[in-house]
Amino acid sequence: MIHLKEAVTNIANKWKYKLDEISPGVFRMDVAIKMKDGGFRYQNVYIWEVKGRHFGKDVIYMNSRCGEYNPNLNHYKLLKEAGFGTFSQVTITTDTRIDGSPCETLIVQAVQPIEITSEVILNEVIYDVAYNADIIEETYFGGDVN
Repeated sequence: MIHLKEAVTNIANKWKYKLDEISPGVFRMDVAIKMKDGGFRYQNVYIWEVKGRHFGKDVIYMNSRCGEYNPNLNHYKLLKEAGFGTFSQVTITTDTRIDGSPCETLIVQAVQPIEITSEVILNEVIYDVAYNADIIEETYFGGDVN
């Protein structure tokens, strides 16, 4: 069985990603995404375990913020963008702004059952979440804001 802290540490070390344990068992990984011009963009992915989420089984949950939801977003185009995720999906979640006030945020998320997840699969899922969130953030929210 995969051990989350060990797996995310190995992934971060392999790719030289910045990794922080922001609270016990909750990790923030700053994933580097190589651009066509050779430069990099970075996207934070939050990773933690959720007990009993998948039909009573434990999962590794990951998400990355794209931007604050507003009704003026092009929903059709967003749904088309969501189709590019291999392991991930786009959704809206309850969140808070920097000032603490409530809002809803568009995120890319993935849920991997622990019993069928390896470090190799976890690496792919983390990148999928980061890559898709970065594209949506750039396209709909004007750049690297999260």
